[in-house]
Amino acid sequence: LEKFDRVVLFSIAFHTLKFKQGMNKISIYEKGELVSEEHWVYMKIPQSLVLIFIPVRSLFNALQIIYKTIQTAMKYGSIDLFFSVNAFTSTIGIFLKKLGLVKKTIFWVWDYYPLNHPSLVVRIMRWMYWQFDKLSTYSDRVVYLNKRLVGVRKQVGLIPKKERCILVPIAMGKALPIKKKNLKQIKLGFIGVLKRSQGLDMLFDSASTLARNFKNISFEIIGAGPDEKYFKNRAKNSQVKFNFYGLVTDREFKSILYNCTIGIAPYTPEDSNVSRYGDPGKIKRYLEFNLPSIITNVFEFSNELKKRKAGIVINYNDAAGLTKAIREIVGNYKSYNRNVLKLNKSFYYQKIYPKMFD
Repeated sequence: LEKFDRVVLFSIAFHTLKFKQGMNKISIYEKGELVSEEHWVYMKIPQSLVLIFIPVRSLFNALQIIYKTIQTAMKYGSIDLFFSVNAFTSTIGIFLKKLGLVKKTIFWVWDYYPLNHPSLVVRIMRWMYWQFDKLSTYSDRVVYLNKRLVGVRKQVGLIPKKERCILVPIAMGKALPIKKKNLKQIKLGFIGVLKRSQGLDMLFDSASTLARNFKNISFEIIGAGPDEKYFKNRAKNSQVKFNFYGLVTDREFKSILYNCTIGIAPYTPEDSNVSRYGDPGKIKRYLEFNLPSIITNVFEFSNELKKRKAGIVINYNDAAGLTKAIREIVGNYKSYNRNVLKLNKSFYYQKIYPKMFD
């Protein structure tokens, strides 16, 4: 944010979450400082109909983005840069450039939605999104999160096989100082949207094994989502304590996560899981809080975490593997803390992000 004189940030919600404030908002930053925030209209849709109504909600959001961009341009002048990590909103940026409201567009490719999902409705929606993904390659600058995203686009001929692509992973802020923890009281922190593909079922399935091996262990869950009720019902019969905090303030977030022992990201390994092509943002947040992490072997980044000995990679639904990983980290906690700090420094955002805009 500090690189730009003024940043207008559009925040758009997808899942209907229980939160007191508005779901969609516009935040304006000047010289890196928040100067104003405005909540705008959010189209509420029953969770069971979210997928079917994606086109309607997307069009509604697009009209709001266009309208707010016109307002911004009238107030501050033409916009130097339209930046997006989403193919649909990147297409809006290209349209706004055609209107002369935007000078340059950057598409930071964050995802790929495999078309082999078992649900026909999901496959149709993903196919529609893929059309916007194709259009977004006409942005002035296209940057990719990792090699997998480049590879899948080269496979389908969206970009030439010999083209050299710019890779920019999710970076991190400075890690918080190492905090002394009570390692007899093990707290595993989880942050994210509460949906089945995030792999939380593994934690419940492993609960009895964990309870036999650790006297004092709990899971601290930050976030909300479509399967929140399902997970809370599972927690009622669990032999391990699950604390659900929902959506929290920044201050609460820091207090909860900083007091955890380990961060966990048990993503499901299905080929249709979007996460396979992404970058584990939650792991990067754990590292900022100086938490060693346990992660399933889904991400490209999993290899980096393992190589740098800042965490442990396990197989999904392997309770024995999860138990062993917790013992290994707790037994060598200082060493893992030091490795987390080193990894954090190599992914510091001021080193990583400048090439996105060069």
